[in-house]
Amino acid sequence: MIRGLYTATTAMLTQERRMDVVVNNLSNATTVGYKQESLLSRSFDDMMIERMNDPSIVQRTEDVGPLNTGIHVDEVMTHFAVGSLQETKSTTDVAILGDGFFAVETPEGERLTRAGNFKLDPDGFLTTASGHRVLGENGQINIGTSDFSIDGTGNIQAGGQLIDRLRIMDVEDETTLRKQGGNLYTLQGGEATPAEQVQLRQGFIEMSNVDLSNQMVNMIEIQRSYEINQRMIRIMDEKLGKTVNELGKV
Repeated sequence: MIRGLYTATTAMLTQERRMDVVVNNLSNATTVGYKQESLLSRSFDDMMIERMNDPSIVQRTEDVGPLNTGIHVDEVMTHFAVGSLQETKSTTDVAILGDGFFAVETPEGERLTRAGNFKLDPDGFLTTASGHRVLGENGQINIGTSDFSIDGTGNIQAGGQLIDRLRIMDVEDETTLRKQGGNLYTLQGGEATPAEQVQLRQGFIEMSNVDLSNQMVNMIEIQRSYEINQRMIRIMDEKLGKTVNELGKV
């Protein structure tokens, strides 16, 4: 019965975390370049066996007793499917068609983003909506004027002259990307390389890839699962209470 309590409790905690992910997806449904997330979970037994077989972990020989069979959060996964394009007709807006990321400069170092809703700062540099400067092949891009064009391969021209080319990066293993906030990604263990084939569209932005109907279904499913486990805990608590009372009469 105690094991059942642990199982139901871990299930409720997992559903709470799933709900956090769904709510975050829904709140970012209109955020430019946002990528939908989902929660991966595994049984405690599976996670324990994986760690027992990991040579980098020092194993203890003491008997820790039977394992509970609850569900535990494994990781939050980001889905990098391309979102729909929306025309803005703004010269500073750029969308990537297919794979690839814009490179931007931040105080913490170079970061990647899919959000192409750029702007020009007072000094004429191309920046993200948060003010981080967008990088070209020659570094920060100083356009200096709103009268410029960006072709399909990222070449930036103003006043009849080639200023720079947008630096588009490819990431072979997207599971190494970690969200940093502000629509930025950082690499953990992976490598970004200059994209060989680039397709861009000026005057468009890539919207989020959040599937609203799917997220609403997930929310209902999570609520029902949470209520079921909550009911199980209440039933087991009542049974434990009766058992304790009966033992007290002996």
